[in-house]
Formats: sequence, C-alpha cells, structure tokens
Amino acid sequence: MLEARSLLVYCTTNQALRCAPIADRPHGGLIAAPHLGDLRGLLETAAYLRGRAGFGAPLLLDAARYAGPDRLPASAPFNPRWLRRQRELGLAVLTDSGYVDAGDESGLASILQRTTAVPDGIAVLPLHPAWLRDRLHLTLLTRHVRATGVPVALALEAWADPFGLPGCVPGLLELLHCGAPVMLLRCDLSSLGALCHGAVAAAVGTVAPLRHLAPREGDAVRPPATIFRPTLSYRRIRSIQRAKRAHPDPRLWTCDCPACDGRELDWMAGLDDREREVPAFEHAAAMLYALREELLGGDLPLPRAARSWAARCADALYRERELGWETTPMLRHWAETGPNSVDLPLAS
Repeated sequence: MLEARSLLVYCTTNQALRCAPIADRPHGGLIAAPHLGDLRGLLETAAYLRGRAGFGAPLLLDAARYAGPDRLPASAPFNPRWLRRQRELGLAVLTDSGYVDAGDESGLASILQRTTAVPDGIAVLPLHPAWLRDRLHLTLLTRHVRATGVPVALALEAWADPFGLPGCVPGLLELLHCGAPVMLLRCDLSSLGALCHGAVAAAVGTVAPLRHLAPREGDAVRPPATIFRPTLSYRRIRSIQRAKRAHPDPRLWTCDCPACDGRELDWMAGLDDREREVPAFEHAAAMLYALREELLGGDLPLPRAARSWAARCADALYRERELGWETTPMLRHWAETGPNSVDLPLAS
C-alpha cells in the first residue's frame, strides 16, 4: 500500500530493474509503464519484481493507453483483464483510461463513474491542461471528483513541464482540497510541491518524455538533463558545464550523491547522450529523495512544508538569475503560493 507523501519513480519496463533499487525505500515506490506498448512484458516484469527480485516498496502499473499517436479517448472501455491481472499480482489497480480532452466532460465523468465499480481502483485521469487552468473546466473536474470520491492519478499534457503553464499550480491546489485522494503521474520537481500540499503520492519520470504527457504529435528527442539542486530545476549537462565555467566555485558544483561521488556535476559532459541518461537520472533521484526528506521527513505538518517549498522556489529563482539562466516558470508559480505572495487569477 502507498504511504502518504510517497515520492515514486516513473519508468518504462526496460528501465524497471535498474530503477527498482533506487525506488525501494520508505515513502518510495515505482510506477512502470509498458515499453513500446508491451503490456504482457510489463506484467511479467511486475511479477518478477514482486517475486524473485523482492521489491518491497509500492509498485503500480500504468497501461498508458492515453499516450502516443494512437492514444485512446476517455470513452474507451477499461480492459477487465488488465484490471484483474493487477489485482492478482497484489497491486493497487490503476485504470487503463483514455485521454480526456478539453471539454470532454462526458469522458471525464465516465472514467470516474466506471472506477467506482473497480474495487480499490485508482482513476487515471490523463488531462488536457485546460482542466486545471480554466475556471469552468476546474469547477467541473472538482465537482465530478468530489461526487465519486475515488482516488485519482493525474497525467497532464504539455510540450514541456505543464506546471510551467499559468493556472496549473493553483488549479492543482484546488483539486487537492476537494476531498478525494490525488496523486500525480509523469511529473518532475512539482512532485515535491504537490506532496507538500497534500497529494498522496507523486511520480517523477526517469527521462523528459516521462515527466509529462506529450501531445499526440509526440515528444522531440532531447539531450539528457538532471537536477541542479541550487535552482531546483532540470538542466542539460552542457548548460551546467557552461555555467560552471562562468562561476567556477567548487562548492556550487561538487556533489556527493552516489552517482557523482564527490565529483563536480559536469563530469557527465564527458559521456555521450546515451551513457549520460543513467547517471543523470541517478543523480536526480538522489536530489529528489533528499529534498523530500528535508521538506516532509518526520511527518512535518503540511502547512510548514508548503511554506518551505515556496521559499525554496523563490530562492531558486534568485539563483537562476544569478547564473544568467532563463528562469523556470514552474518555480515562479510555486513561489506565488507562499504566504507573502499575491493571489493570481486562474488562466482563462
């Protein structure tokens, strides 16, 4: 079972065995999606992790039928075998929902209503960002979630970080207070903000395409990025290397995480893109779990955690400007949730 305030790793089947040791920890866990649409391979990998591999943290499976050029719409029926196989493996049951486009209230209501008939089911809601950004959409979303009361798992569509879009952060906070358990799929550092504001769990993708839901046209191939902790943001390794040349202070760049082992963070620049993916993720995961412990360890009260997160985001914005980097919109939106910020209207 999921522990409250869990930070999960979101990966595909071909990454699961490498990610499992990182995610197998208190308040950790793993969400795996099929590699190249292979649901059978995903189920077999889950059975191995739960059996011979001895993976003890929460494990969830996302069919991800909402993703890719052939994604299904919200009206698509659930696959009973998919729901049954998750239960047979002793897992929480994620619905294999289709994509909920803007204005598709009937599709949204259908997913939620059908989930009420799934014992211990979690309704996967792959949403157009208008469902959080637009006042009418948000009112309908919270009304339907509140009425059914089923736990929901959100995946937001965007070309990059959806929480960089105006309105998504305040929309999420309103949904978190509608009375039903909420978790996030395919996220990045906003996972920490969501946990600080009461999300049951949030999952961070191993690579950029798994940190948001790409539009139907697909996601462009991007060089690997990792977390630069002082700015609470993902940065490409070459950007880190250039910034270090301009600000050569070892205290800023040296990292003692298991992946870096005391080296300066730009050590990964010496690897090609494919070799870079694994240490980039391992470093990012170490930063995320350390931040989760600082923000929420020891069951710190959520209001205190939320204030700390907003303050850290404000400080990260300052550091980005200091380094000459373009500021990260997500940080600005989370900083605005702090006690001294001015409430901004939702985007229309």
